[in-house]
Amino acid sequence: MSWVRIRYFLRGLLRVRDNIRDILILAIIVGGITGFIALMFYNALGMVSRYILINVMGLLPESDNSLGLWYLSPVIVGLGGLMAGILVYTFAPEAEGHGTDAVIGSFHRRNGYMRLREPIVKFIASIMTIGFGGSAGREGPMAQIGGGIASVLSRVLGAPIHVQRIGITIGLAAGLGAIFKAPLGAAIFAIEVLYMRDFESEALIPAFVGAIVGYSIFGYFTGYEHIFILPYIPLISPIEYGFYAILGVATAIVGAIYVKTFYYLKHIFGDLDIPNHFKPMIGGLFTGLIAIFFPQVLGGGYEWITLYSEGVFPYWFLGKWIYLDIEGQLIMVISLSIILILLKILATSFSIGSGGSGGVFAPGLFVGGLTGFILSLILIHLFPDIFPNPSKFISTFMIVGMLSLFGGISKAPLAVLIMVNEMVGSYELMPQAMLSIALSYFLTGKLTIYGEQVMSREHSPAHWGHERRY
Repeated sequence: MSWVRIRYFLRGLLRVRDNIRDILILAIIVGGITGFIALMFYNALGMVSRYILINVMGLLPESDNSLGLWYLSPVIVGLGGLMAGILVYTFAPEAEGHGTDAVIGSFHRRNGYMRLREPIVKFIASIMTIGFGGSAGREGPMAQIGGGIASVLSRVLGAPIHVQRIGITIGLAAGLGAIFKAPLGAAIFAIEVLYMRDFESEALIPAFVGAIVGYSIFGYFTGYEHIFILPYIPLISPIEYGFYAILGVATAIVGAIYVKTFYYLKHIFGDLDIPNHFKPMIGGLFTGLIAIFFPQVLGGGYEWITLYSEGVFPYWFLGKWIYLDIEGQLIMVISLSIILILLKILATSFSIGSGGSGGVFAPGLFVGGLTGFILSLILIHLFPDIFPNPSKFISTFMIVGMLSLFGGISKAPLAVLIMVNEMVGSYELMPQAMLSIALSYFLTGKLTIYGEQVMSREHSPAHWGHERRY
């Protein structure tokens, strides 16, 4: 029997039809495969990142026995960008950038179609970009990898177009649910991020299933502990809402700077009259130049969020880490933190806007967390009698700052609220986080980090001419 006949036999046997039972079966399969791929991606990326950032460049505080080649960071980060650029623009140009946008665009404009090579190229290129120090996160790549897996599998199983669209939301949810260990938030994110003011409601239950299966497999091998273990203070007095309202305004302003800077530099790189293959190398060179003086901009930045929340503020000075006293050197700490926010935004824009492969979620959490860090220090200094536990207040403000900034610029406030609370293991911060996120969401207006989003279902080609029955 020929391969073609075998394929048609299997398709007839396993064919996915447009009904909820078959879609849920598809969700289980996609979630399982994506969970294992997420595990491979996490381990491979971690191995490369540790080797490059710690053993070779020595740009993390625990890098005691490294080669100490920190001064070569422009070359090393640029090399990662070059390898990623050549791979992406030779085999799958759609794998450039931060990944989630590719899934959104595929849902709205390409009938859920993603080529087989797309998740493969995204997997490798993201390790090259992030592992070599590019300022990017791992969530965008896993969203695109999961969506690509679902798209290919849906076609292999003969699913109709409508189911293929739902399939890539399942893959997105499974990828994020696994890599972030946040299945509920990831499932809601998958149906919310497609629109600025709407939800893909019929994909919710399949996204739940895909996310929990991916999360369960990933967590079985890596543990089910939270990504961030941060102390926090629940709401004590209604007067505190005023402070969180200020935080919402601050994160809206910083978020707007993040989005506008990202797309401005993306436009600049798009207009460069050189082959696209070499643009990520240029972005990597600029990121590496920043890292010579501020290595905190490299990678996603999760480790720095944890350090700052614990009251530890290391400062890099030409090959040496200097630990600043937050209380005794307050002005210097605040000044350096403001500089770090601006440089992290620039480094992310260089790394991803140039065509490198990585996510914008983790850098957004870093920027939002640091915004909360700065504002908390100022409030503690101005009102010392109000905050009996300053260290926990700083950590709490950082958590809410992460939620508020990315909830506003992603136009997925509900999902981000739940997802980050899952990542830190607490839902006690929801009232104040809801206020900050709501202000950030409305103040940023139509500004979004995801350029492929449309306003609502009626604005999506996926819904022109028909409505579903589920």
